[in-house]
This record gives sequence, C-alpha cells and structure tokens, in this order.
Amino acid sequence: MRKSHNDNIKLSKEQKESAVYSLKEYVLENFDADIGNLQAEIFLDYITENIGVYYYNKAIADSLSFITEKAEDMYLLMKDEKVINKK
Repeated sequence: MRKSHNDNIKLSKEQKESAVYSLKEYVLENFDADIGNLQAEIFLDYITENIGVYYYNKAIADSLSFITEKAEDMYLLMKDEKVINKK
C-alpha cells in the first residue's frame, strides 16, 4: 500500500519531546535565541511535514537498495545442479 502525500510522519510523545528539546538547544547555541516549547513544536511540525518526507523517502530507497543487493547475493549461494539423465 502506498502512502499518500497527506500522510504525516508521526513521532511518539517521547520522540517529540526530545526533538523539541534538541531544537531549543540548537537554536540557543547557534542563533543565541531562546525559543519556547510552542515555537520549537511549530518549527518541528513544519520540518516533519515539509522536509521529513525527503528523509523518509531516502530511508526507503536505501532499504530497498540493501534488500535488493542481499537478494542478489542469495543467487551466489545457489549450488550447481547436475541433471541426471534417467533412462
């Protein structure tokens, strides 16, 4: 089943709290600005909804590439079959 472009990437409560904390720390350290939880959540939601899809699709593509490579390697494990002529 294919995801529609309207499906959002969902983070658990703990993941979202951790990401909000990380964003607040990043903004403080790199922009010398102290943003609140609401601002960080709004920014996180924007990133997730508008930029997250690129990372999601890259992860899927990388996974498919890995699986395809491993599946092709399985052919190397196959043994030669000798056909025995029965009379």
